[in-house]
Amino acid sequence: MVKEKKKQHFVPRFYLNTFSRDEEDPYYLHCYDKPEDKIFPSNTKKIAQREYFYDLSDKQFVENKFADFEGHFSQAYYSLLDSADVNSLTSDERKTISLFLSHLHIRTQKFREIVRQASEHTLETVDADVEDDPGREAVGAGTTDRGAKEWQLQLMANALEDFAEVLEGMNWFLFVNETEYPLWTSDHPIAIFNTVNPNPVSERGVKNRGTRIHVPLSADLLLGMYDPKEYFFPLEQSELTEKGHVEYQNRLQVEHSHRQVYSPVEDFEFAKDLIKENPGYAEIDYDFPDPD
Repeated sequence: MVKEKKKQHFVPRFYLNTFSRDEEDPYYLHCYDKPEDKIFPSNTKKIAQREYFYDLSDKQFVENKFADFEGHFSQAYYSLLDSADVNSLTSDERKTISLFLSHLHIRTQKFREIVRQASEHTLETVDADVEDDPGREAVGAGTTDRGAKEWQLQLMANALEDFAEVLEGMNWFLFVNETEYPLWTSDHPIAIFNTVNPNPVSERGVKNRGTRIHVPLSADLLLGMYDPKEYFFPLEQSELTEKGHVEYQNRLQVEHSHRQVYSPVEDFEFAKDLIKENPGYAEIDYDFPDPD
């Protein structure tokens, strides 16, 4: 009989472990909780997880399927870490990493909270007199915890491969951290942003012209993915040689994370300073544009 999985990670442990300075289990990281303004150490078993996060029934089909996926994802992921060279990846490995990153973006607590809050916002902006409309009922279901979970899982089933195809077709670029300051990760590691077309929902518009995606792979390596219509790089790798270079990347994790940022070291003064300057980084309410 398969043992019940009570604690279910929305950021895989194999990914979190690459940021730890421990070489074997248990793997520890230092955590900074933004809303609580609290720093604490934790085993990676206890972070980026919630009890029964994916369960819709007692069969735990989704959690068990994710465990199978992660075994496949981790092989391609470790291949990229070992080579630190995007050109060394086979076409299958590139496809697998694209699928993993899509998975990593959609499966998190932040994504589910965006689904729930977007449903609430939609209900507030549609005609309140339309009580019996089926669409309104479906949107209303998304405002509940179970409904938001169902919507999230439906998106993972129906949109994951399309999202992965977009990532696979972007220009990939590696940043190698040569400084003593570690790259951070978080409970939502995929940072999607756009300096060409900045708007309040740029992170939800991956197909927009000028989209950039940065995701730390370890404390020493970060993958950048860029809209091929807007960005071209003659090389596929660059070194981070100054503290400011690393802080730019860590700022993205502070900004795009849901609640928590993770590091192999305890120093989060930079994160605290950022939040003093930008209090919104510590909020877990998200902005949505009103319909035209």
